[in-house]
Amino acid sequence: MRDPRYLPRVPDLALSFLRGLAGAYELDGPTLHAVGPTLEAHLAAARAKWPKVALSGEDFAEHLARCAPEADDLSRALDGLCTADVYLACACARGDRAALEAFEEHVMPQVPRAIVRIDRDDGFVREVMEEVRIKLLVGDGREPRVAGYLGRGPLTSWVQVTAIRTAYSLKRRKSPEEPVDEAELELELDDSPELAHLRATVQGPFRTAFREALASLAPRERTVLRLYLIEEVSAETLATMYGVHRATIARWIGAARQQVHDETRKRLSKVLGLDARAFESLMQNVLSGLDVSLASFLERP
Repeated sequence: MRDPRYLPRVPDLALSFLRGLAGAYELDGPTLHAVGPTLEAHLAAARAKWPKVALSGEDFAEHLARCAPEADDLSRALDGLCTADVYLACACARGDRAALEAFEEHVMPQVPRAIVRIDRDDGFVREVMEEVRIKLLVGDGREPRVAGYLGRGPLTSWVQVTAIRTAYSLKRRKSPEEPVDEAELELELDDSPELAHLRATVQGPFRTAFREALASLAPRERTVLRLYLIEEVSAETLATMYGVHRATIARWIGAARQQVHDETRKRLSKVLGLDARAFESLMQNVLSGLDVSLASFLERP
């Protein structure tokens, strides 16, 4: 038996990650050692993106474990998460002033574009924005809801989904007898030259492909997505409902999002005669706005 004094030392971040797992699944020694450099790389990237945010590496690794799905290749699974955004969300949940300022400067300015799908009135947009800030950033005796962000897709898109739900709720409170028109499912395209000429032609095929892709989900995956995105049920609560660990819920949500993206990609590739560069630009738009598209569709009866 090898003398423990000469065994390789487990990296501190890996130990923090293990604490954050809280028994969700087992990690053997080699995996713990292998994930250490991955965590260091993600921490360095997050600090480079948010240099003024103060969050310890141990707190980041422990929080990241709450978002990580159970996977055969843990490092690869972590590489698939928006870990820099998880870093910011975790720091916001802990009340770090620089993180809250970064959230206000970089995330909130992207939120009105989701709200105007429901109502373009400036006063309505401002009211929804304020409710979103309170809903996500104020704990009121509990952990702020922003801590529930799992890193699947950009933080901006996740906040936009919250804004869409808040806007619908506010409209119904203001006019309970008046039906609320659901936002049209749209693919928002960036200003890249490759996509400039597609704005008028791609929306119809996208709606069809996206609806078919979502319909391809098994009932459980569709229900979990709806509860998580639309009803804002936390991963911890979903885990209790289904009798599994939150890491399993994280894996279900990630797999369902990926299936919708892949199926949309497959269907669009058949109907759009685009060159490879334009098609890849289009699919980047699909991926970055996936949660908003899911929310727009799943909201429909």
